Amino acid sequence: MIEIIKTDKAPASTSPVSQGTKGAGMVFIGGQMPRDMSTGKIVEGAVNQARLSLEHCITILREAGSDVEDVLLAVVYMTDLSEKDAVNLVFSEVFGNRPPTRNLVEVSDIGEGTIVEIALTAIAH
Repeated sequence: MIEIIKTDKAPASTSPVSQGTKGAGMVFIGGQMPRDMSTGKIVEGAVNQARLSLEHCITILREAGSDVEDVLLAVVYMTDLSEKDAVNLVFSEVFGNRPPTRNLVEVSDIGEGTIVEIALTAIAH
């Protein structure tokens, strides 16, 4: 059985997709854009975008009953790989000496001036 994960503590997608799903012992967090919850706008700067995207992912992950130490895989979509040091900085802050496996994918456009979008896969509890 698949459980849909939904929280008002992270931005809802404007597309017909779930924030996250849980099943088969896994939690899947869909790509999160760095949208400020109070203004509805995308934050500026690669570090701020990476940090907020990851914060949204972790919020949804916790709603599913899992946490940072359960993350197995992060997929990071970026429009400019020259900004990858920003992502590395944020991942070091959040994951410390237990970083997940990560795929870094360059894309032509994410939308709304977004540089970074992050999705996670984790162990479910």
